[in-house]
Amino acid sequence: MDAEIEFVARALYDAEDDAQTWDCEPDIIKDEFRRFARAALDLLAEHRKAKIRGAQIFVVPYAA
Repeated sequence: MDAEIEFVARALYDAEDDAQTWDCEPDIIKDEFRRFARAALDLLAEHRKAKIRGAQIFVVPYAA
């Protein structure tokens, strides 16, 4: 999960208009984007769970 957080954090950082180079940013900036990434991934997980809970199973008889 740490790798996912890092990838999403870098993507969010790169989406900023005035983004510099990730490797040159201080840890306080990186940590802020990692928090954003965790929140985004948590929301995505909740969204996916809601879709699965709301799914219905239909049994369709198959006639050959």
